[in-house]
Amino acid sequence: PPDGSGIDAPTIPREPANEEEATMPPRGDGEDPTMPPTRQSSPEGAAVGDQVRYFGDYELLEEIARGGMGVVFKARQINLNRIVALKMILAGQFASEDDVKRFCSEAESVAQLDHPGIVPIFEIGEHRGQHYFSMGFVQGQSLADRLRDGPLPPTEAAELMVKICDAVAYAHDQGVVHRDLKPGNILIDDGVGSPKVTDFGLAKRVGGDSELTRTGQVIGTPAYMSPEQASGKIGEVDERSDVYSLGAILYCTLTGRPPFQAGNSLDTLLQVIEEQPLPPRSLNRSIPQDAETICLKCLQKNPRLRYESARQLAKDLELSLAGKPITSSRSMAAQFWSVAANSPIFVACLIVCALAVPTVYGTSRAPQRTKLPLSLIHISEPT
Repeated sequence: PPDGSGIDAPTIPREPANEEEATMPPRGDGEDPTMPPTRQSSPEGAAVGDQVRYFGDYELLEEIARGGMGVVFKARQINLNRIVALKMILAGQFASEDDVKRFCSEAESVAQLDHPGIVPIFEIGEHRGQHYFSMGFVQGQSLADRLRDGPLPPTEAAELMVKICDAVAYAHDQGVVHRDLKPGNILIDDGVGSPKVTDFGLAKRVGGDSELTRTGQVIGTPAYMSPEQASGKIGEVDERSDVYSLGAILYCTLTGRPPFQAGNSLDTLLQVIEEQPLPPRSLNRSIPQDAETICLKCLQKNPRLRYESARQLAKDLELSLAGKPITSSRSMAAQFWSVAANSPIFVACLIVCALAVPTVYGTSRAPQRTKLPLSLIHISEPT
């Protein structure tokens, strides 16, 4: 933040130089953030590179996340003597009006939610031009970190997803659609192992007037966003869009990878819009048939073919765990591709047909691919 940002001067002696300390985000005025501090930090004269420990009523302990718009610190709230996560706008006083609106919208969306599976908001404020909010600190790792070691056992994955679905269903009941559900936004509490949904930075109120996004704007994380989001059809995004993302998370917990992944974000978006995901069992034979059926129903391109709600999805997962028949029947296409993808004869025939196509249709024009509004693509980054 720039001069006068409100970083309070330390009231205790400086710690040894090798102690990890939070540093102020660059303020973008030309100073080199790699230069060593040139003077003591103070509320009136904090500069880029200064080692600072306090922000209003908060002692900054360490930076724990940083994305395109925000930075999150582990901090101690002094007057209540509790550990919290403190999120600020990265640009500080230089944040645009839209950045501030989106930041405040996130805080307001979460502030009304009171559920054990959602990271709570404690305080929303502005300290000398720097917008911030404090929230519960989760001691643990994200689901994305957990999945770096490989997929979860199917039963563990289903049990985890039931809890996540319950939290998302509660948010939907309160009129909040997350729009950026992904493993990186699911935190796993080390103490009890329970998942907690976080980062509502792209959330929207159902039926609300969202002036922060408009038709044609692509927002979210490509590998986990619904086809309607990937196409920029903001008006069609609703609770079923979150159901798609929950299915993509389930897919990843079962297989160790998202349903679509390409070399770059644009190609991934095109896959989400145009292609069908590989059946999970073609990647991991230990996955139960019902788990695959549930997963593929969530990932339907047409929202009307998905589960109508996160609660319905959770119900089928619970039935599957109990060994009871699920409510979702497998579509003929899902059954076909599930069997065909694991058949060497089918794969061989498919290759022969693919090689024959250029000969037969060599003069035909190339198919038209979906055109995406590149100038309106907003790729979510973890904060």
